[in-house]
Amino acid sequence: MIPTVHDVAHHAKVSISTVSRVINDSAPVSPERRERVIAAIKALKFSPNPAARRLLGLASRTIGVILPSITGEFFADLLSGLDTTAKEHDYLLMVSSSRRLETDFLAVFESMNRRVDGMVIMVPELSAEQVLSVVNPVFPFVFLNTESRDQNVNTVNFDNYGGMANVARHISSLGHTRIAFIRGPDDAFDAQQRLQGFLEAAPGELEILEYPGDFSFESGYDSAQEILRMQPRPTAIVAANDLGALGALRALLENGISVPNEIAVTGFDGTKSADFATPSLTTVNVPIDVLAAKAVDILIRRISGVPADELHCPVMPLELIPRESSIREMRVPYL
Repeated sequence: MIPTVHDVAHHAKVSISTVSRVINDSAPVSPERRERVIAAIKALKFSPNPAARRLLGLASRTIGVILPSITGEFFADLLSGLDTTAKEHDYLLMVSSSRRLETDFLAVFESMNRRVDGMVIMVPELSAEQVLSVVNPVFPFVFLNTESRDQNVNTVNFDNYGGMANVARHISSLGHTRIAFIRGPDDAFDAQQRLQGFLEAAPGELEILEYPGDFSFESGYDSAQEILRMQPRPTAIVAANDLGALGALRALLENGISVPNEIAVTGFDGTKSADFATPSLTTVNVPIDVLAAKAVDILIRRISGVPADELHCPVMPLELIPRESSIREMRVPYL
């Protein structure tokens, strides 16, 4: 028979309200009575809510995950990698999205606080220092793809800047001199790093035209439609992520534009859709499974008591994957 709060109260020889106050930490209880309630909970193997489990020093075996979004191929792959690694350590995930809004992030964080043993946080719109200035974690945490200047804060980041610098060199080497760049969200750390990497690596003679974007398929599609109205047109479109690049590719093909013969297109993320697109999309490969595994492994070590300053993770380099959407001679006829 599953023990109840009544059984705990009877075993500890206290009232139900006293048990409730201990479990919820809602009012003062004498040290002697608190010890009796905790002893009763452990003796009866009573399973209180997650907050109470942490209060009692019991692991929830749950990892919290806050991402900017939980839709789209990149985040689906990331969640799959986080979940796989967490289960290898006998942990489950509690997942939610901030929708790239600080208010939503704070609400989600407070909801998870005291309910998990640790947390993976991805908030490109805020730095790690900004997050820690407005929240009070009661658990270990690891930031993923988030800006941080504190060497003692555990971050797992990849080289957004260097990856897009490789794109700039690639496009320039193909002879393009007039290029449209579809940005990501203006307040996102990764989007700004990618734009900066492209602008600073591009030769001075390149003409670069910037267009707004938000990492969505729709923003890439809309920007490409606007690009097509220009005279003269750019001969290459560089999108800040694969989804935006695929949206641009769709707009070009709908308008009868030959890719890459008339306009080349590149993305960033290395999603599977980039490989299967027609033509296949030149992109920067982000090893999502490696990033996910690294973030969870570091978090598990933090949960086990390893100090944060012993677990520094360097920025992970990224590889450019040239494909048909930018290199004409790569196209092969189907047999």
